[in-house]
Order: sequence, then C-alpha cells, then structure tokens
Amino acid sequence: MSESVSGVVLAGGKGSRLGGVNKALLRIGRRTNIECVLDALRPLCRELVIVANDEALAGLDGVRVVLDDEPHVGVLPALAQGLETVGGDIAVVVACDMPFLKTALISEQIRRAADVDVVMPVVDGRPEPMHAIYRRTSSLAAIRSALAAGERRMISFLDRLSVSWLPEAELRIFDPELRSFFNTNTPEDLERARNLARS
Repeated sequence: MSESVSGVVLAGGKGSRLGGVNKALLRIGRRTNIECVLDALRPLCRELVIVANDEALAGLDGVRVVLDDEPHVGVLPALAQGLETVGGDIAVVVACDMPFLKTALISEQIRRAADVDVVMPVVDGRPEPMHAIYRRTSSLAAIRSALAAGERRMISFLDRLSVSWLPEAELRIFDPELRSFFNTNTPEDLERARNLARS
C-alpha cells in the first residue's frame, strides 16, 4: 500500500451492561478481546494506538495507549483524539470488543480509501463507524467542526466528507456471516462470542 496506515482502537466504554468490566480484557476462547482485535490489525498497520480511560491496557507489545482527555462523554471526542495521535495517512478505527474482525475485510476497506475520506460499512441499514477507515487530516477537521457545533453523534461529521458506503452484499464477500461487527456488550453477547470461538 502506498499510504501509511495506522490502527486506532477505541476502548473507553464503561462496560455497564457487563457490570463495569473492561471489555477489552474479557477472554474469548484463548485470547482476550483486545488480543483478537490487535491480531487482526497488525498485518495492516504500521502503528497501533488504543484510546482508553486508564492504564489497564498499557504494556501490550508494540501498542501505544493514550488516555482519553474526556472519558465517558462520548465516542466522537475519543475518535478525534485517536486521529490526532497517529501519524498515518489513513486510520483503521475499531472498537476494543470486536473479537471476530477479518483482516481481509479491513484490507479491502483500506484499498477503497484511495479516493475518499471515509470507507464505512452498512449493516442492517445502519452505518458502522467503529469499523471504518478514516483519512486522518480531512476526517479530523470535520470532527473538530462537528464538536465545535455541539454535535456529538458518531456520524454527525460525515456530511462534511466524501464517504464510500459498503453494503452488506459486498461485506459478505469477505465476511459471510458478518461476524466482524459482533460486539460483546451484554452477558448474552459474551456467552455467544465464547461459543463461536469454541466452534
């Protein structure tokens, strides 16, 4: 790839539906959530940054942990901080609790980012901003404008950018069951993820 690629993992959630645990450290089979996520990103990214609320994830090999300047006030400021921190031309942004990411799908998203600002999947008719590719400079400017206008929704800045939307039919070429978009948000999700890991 001609452009440098950075990975940004957003790990600032409260995990309230799981009793306040750090979802990144939940074990899914033999690995933790964060190990699964980083393993999917390492082949593609020259640097990896985790935006977190505390130092619990510090010490991971080859990963920089950046503390969220505004913990628990929304994901958009954390995304801005991640983009400010990395040096790549484009950034792969994912959540810390997505244990079934597909490197091949992310690679295809990066390929499609050549002529646009954002490459974003759409699943069940909903954008997936936590599994997206962002051109760093233009996206950061758009996010700062949105935040300055009091907009905090994760997709509030997209109308300021050129976006390539990836529909389910194209996503399924690389991930037939769309497991990339599975999050471990609830005890039921966690149990299902562990069952999937075993199978």
